[in-house]
Amino acid sequence: MAHPPRQEARHRYREEPSEETCRLFDDLRRELVIAGLEREQAQIEAEDLREQATLYVQACATLEARLEAMSDHLCRTERALAEMRRLRDEDRTFRRSLERQLLASRVEAETAEEEFRVALEELDQSSRELAESNTRLRDLNETLERQVDQRTADLKAALADRDALIHEIHHQTRNNLQVISSLLNLQASRLEEPSAREVRKSFGRIQTMSLVHGLVFDDSSTADLPIGPLLATVCDRMTADLGPFPGIAVRVTGGTGLVPLKAAGQLALIVSELVANALTHAYPPGAGEADRTGTVEIAVSGEPRAKAIRVRDNGVGLDEGGAASRRGLGLLLVHTLARQVGARLRFASAAGSGSPLRPLRGTEVEIQLPQTD
Repeated sequence: MAHPPRQEARHRYREEPSEETCRLFDDLRRELVIAGLEREQAQIEAEDLREQATLYVQACATLEARLEAMSDHLCRTERALAEMRRLRDEDRTFRRSLERQLLASRVEAETAEEEFRVALEELDQSSRELAESNTRLRDLNETLERQVDQRTADLKAALADRDALIHEIHHQTRNNLQVISSLLNLQASRLEEPSAREVRKSFGRIQTMSLVHGLVFDDSSTADLPIGPLLATVCDRMTADLGPFPGIAVRVTGGTGLVPLKAAGQLALIVSELVANALTHAYPPGAGEADRTGTVEIAVSGEPRAKAIRVRDNGVGLDEGGAASRRGLGLLLVHTLARQVGARLRFASAAGSGSPLRPLRGTEVEIQLPQTD
């Protein structure tokens, strides 16, 4: 039986190879091993190349980003450069304007310097004239001072003479009042009641006038003086002269408002007359002198200038006719003195009716003083 060719080849192949064939197989195996190693090396190199390619791609992307950033920065730089060029042009224009202004200022400065030089020359001339005027003025001032000193000495001498004359007039006035008081007292001692009583009233008024004159004019008073202390002194002296009133108190209250010097005497006389009337008529005697009790209050209102003086008592009050129907010398003197100083009188009494000033008891007389600036 014949074998096929392939089987024959296999059969032959199974036969022992020759040395040449073995060497060929060995070479092939070595080449295959080398080829495998080379293939692995090529694969490793390919991987390295792929990694390098990736890195190159990334580096390219980074370079592109940096290039874009640099392009943007370059654009901004170009815009900034354009702005700087514009500012430089404006600065040149402004510098040229400043140069023109500086040139004009120099011209003005030269003109002002010339004007200042002329003004300085005029000032020197004025200073010389002023020095001459000061010299003349100093001479005139010295002459005037001598004249003023002489005039002042003359005025002081005249003032001293006037003060001495006024003092002598006041002294003579008080002496005259004292003489009149003595004459009235002498006349009262020779008269019988009720004439002697009226004369003694006049004597008391003269004594009050003398007291007020001494208080007002002998104390170096100024144009205004406080009326409160003056009224307190007058009332104390008057009550001592009129006699004892054990149950009747006379007090001055309120502030120390100022009144003009020319009106102080008349106001003190008015208040003294009203207080005397209250002491005499507001408290009639009862079973004895001890039954005559009450208070006569003189209230001064207004600061710093006095506005009103109220004389009130808590006695029996005026009769129905009131002050309008009385014709006594006391009230006539009160009204006359009030007209002299421009004051207004308002009477109110518990015995009368219809008056908003009417007290609960007794009589109240309000002396409204004129107000001056």
